[in-house]
Amino acid sequence: MNLTQPEEIITHIEQNFNRAQATGLNCLIFLSLREETSVAYQQKEWGFDDIPEHIVSQCDSLEEDDLIELATEIATGLLDELVSNLREPENAQSVAV
Repeated sequence: MNLTQPEEIITHIEQNFNRAQATGLNCLIFLSLREETSVAYQQKEWGFDDIPEHIVSQCDSLEEDDLIELATEIATGLLDELVSNLREPENAQSVAV
């Protein structure tokens, strides 16, 4: 699977990741940007083994601006889900804070 654009990666995440995986990938992306390392390095460092290696590799192939765009889209998706759950409490997934 060759996902080369942030939009393609987002589509894959929306179709295949649960909330924990999406949040974990976003954490790894932001840590890699902060620490100026690769997403793969952060995955190894933190042990987020539930995030598929091919997605991590695709993230690492993105330019920094595209990686920031990807992280923004992931965060937006997570926030949209939270807002939807707040509007429809009967369908809401329990969010532990």
